[in-house]
Amino acid sequence: MKSSAIALVIGTLMIAVAVIPTAGANPPIGQGSQRNLSTQEADLLRSLDIDNAMDQLMTISSMGEKIAGAPEEWAAQEYVYEQMSMLPLDAVVKETFPTTSWEHHGDSMRVVSPVNMNIRCAIYCYSYGITGNWFGEDYSFSNTLDGKTLLAPIVYAGYGTAAEYAVLGDVTGSIALVYRDDTITNWPNVMNEEAALHGALAIITFGYYDGLVHPDGIKQDVVGGSLPFFSISKNSALSVIELMKTFEVMVELEGNADAVTEAVGSAVNVIGYMYGTVYPEEYVIFSGHIDCFWNGTSDDTSSVACVLEFARLFSEARAADKFVNDRTLVFASVAGEEFGGPSETWFDWLTGSYEFVKAHPEIMKGLVVELNMDGVSFKKASGQYWMENSWEINGFVSKAIKDIGKTGQISLYNPIWSWTDAWAYGAKGGGSVAQAWWTTGYDSIYHTQIDDTNLADEEPMKNILDLYTVMGARADHALVMPFDFMQTINWVASSLWSEQMTVPYESEWFEKANAGLGMLRDTVSKVNAYAALLETSYKAARTDEQRAIIRMAADELNRAMIDARRIITPWTLGEGGTAASWDVFLRSDQHVHDLGYVDATIAALKRGESGIVNNALKALESVYTMGWGHLFSPETYATAMSWMVAEPWYWGSDFDQQQAYVDVYWIWAGLKDGTLPAADAISALEDIKQTQLIPWLEEDLAKLEWAYSEAAEVLEVVV
Repeated sequence: MKSSAIALVIGTLMIAVAVIPTAGANPPIGQGSQRNLSTQEADLLRSLDIDNAMDQLMTISSMGEKIAGAPEEWAAQEYVYEQMSMLPLDAVVKETFPTTSWEHHGDSMRVVSPVNMNIRCAIYCYSYGITGNWFGEDYSFSNTLDGKTLLAPIVYAGYGTAAEYAVLGDVTGSIALVYRDDTITNWPNVMNEEAALHGALAIITFGYYDGLVHPDGIKQDVVGGSLPFFSISKNSALSVIELMKTFEVMVELEGNADAVTEAVGSAVNVIGYMYGTVYPEEYVIFSGHIDCFWNGTSDDTSSVACVLEFARLFSEARAADKFVNDRTLVFASVAGEEFGGPSETWFDWLTGSYEFVKAHPEIMKGLVVELNMDGVSFKKASGQYWMENSWEINGFVSKAIKDIGKTGQISLYNPIWSWTDAWAYGAKGGGSVAQAWWTTGYDSIYHTQIDDTNLADEEPMKNILDLYTVMGARADHALVMPFDFMQTINWVASSLWSEQMTVPYESEWFEKANAGLGMLRDTVSKVNAYAALLETSYKAARTDEQRAIIRMAADELNRAMIDARRIITPWTLGEGGTAASWDVFLRSDQHVHDLGYVDATIAALKRGESGIVNNALKALESVYTMGWGHLFSPETYATAMSWMVAEPWYWGSDFDQQQAYVDVYWIWAGLKDGTLPAADAISALEDIKQTQLIPWLEEDLAKLEWAYSEAAEVLEVVV
């Protein structure tokens, strides 16, 4: 509860507010005359050096492909360390951590018949080449006397599904060329396993998501499977397919790929610090990841270049007595974002940021906001630039966008996604995070050799430098944390309503979750009013003593808000979808989704009308894992499922965010081929409902009720 001294000061000041003149008053942060910027914010923006940021981008990008734990990544991080060490920062440190690493060289593809044609290619990251060493064991897929190459006819297998191989017939001894469209077949691993099942010697893919393919782009990703796995461009693939219309085409593949098991100190994060003068145990982080595929100019050299520019800007401004940071500013260049997690896991990305979160609980306990960047030098083809952030800072982000004059050019959405480092800081660390940005047209470029310096553009980098400078300064100086949990509450309430409509027979459990959410809503209403009162009172204060008393109350509120957020955010979020960790949603959503389609299948089977099997099959194909699963053989499905649910399958099982999966493939297959009677299918699905999906959902909803009630109690103490 507020102390009597605080209440007295606030009450006195509220009476005085009405007679305080506004002319000549020093505007608080965000209320200045220049585009609503304070004088200090405007000065900081003028001091930004976009040329320096672009120079850093060019230098780091020229260091080449920087795979997690590889010498090139280490060299780039050493450069970052040297650059930070030349700045007037308080400390610059290297923090090593274990990572899985991979290297490839000599990748080549050559059509040897009916013509000679060299085709540029790449072995997919974390995949077999033709020869190499895999965690200490040599391997070879060579079938030629030199022991280095694979020579075989190539067949076009479309999307690489079981049905397409059935049409092709025997492909034993061939190389499979497959069109990769992740909207249809999900992650390429399953295509690799299907090709292996049908006797292929290797697999080559082209494409990405349908319509999001640069015709000359050679895509890199962390994929794997039983066979050598190569990537070529769409244009190259089309030229081969054209030849195949008339001739048998013979292809020679060569390339070495080695996988190295994780070892202590095999990768490094570089962190610079400016210690806070008022709240050294509260933090504002600027971050990006150093590792990349190809030269990775935008993803993510551009972001590390911006991290270095932020470190220069704020440290030199402080050295020149133009800026004093109340809170500790952290400038982080992290490793292993693209991959690097333990070799036996499915979720093997975001490794460096997660290691940072684990290594620094003190930072996560005092985090105000984490400003993450990923791919910030690619200019949008059309539309807008996009910010992704946790809900509670929507207002904070929106105001900064408006105040730098970018309303309509930069938009935001929620929640944070599990594909950038923001996920580690937010979902795992429980922090407020902002992530910039993913622009229209970039999907076809990223992770390809096209993402190079010739596409680097000052406009998007200048936008993010401006925006994060203002957001960083405001977060540093904030009297009250810039959080509004009502944004989170509204999103949760909407999701729960939709879920309850899907499975109304679970209303009792939804009402419990909504009761906890209602407690939090009532408390947050009081928190928001109290925060506004403190802000107004501080502006009205006339003495240092008054300001100190109000600041003491704000400090107490801030501590409670941070503590509550570290409960709300991690327990709200779930992840899963068509494959483990692909989608982010309210933690109860996956099981509601699957329950809804299981119910639809049962209803279709019970109706016994014409076409019931087709209706039931369509419903089952919408159950998570079946979106891709129904396209592949039982063996491939089982293999992929074993990867997704293996223990330990996930490097970050904190908060039990990954949702469990049900296996309905065998029911779908039995109905499709007529070997499973409708009555038996109904019985099996009812069993899945009662023993898996419903208990899982009720557990999810119970966790939500607990989390929101617990967060409400934390906040209630100070309001």
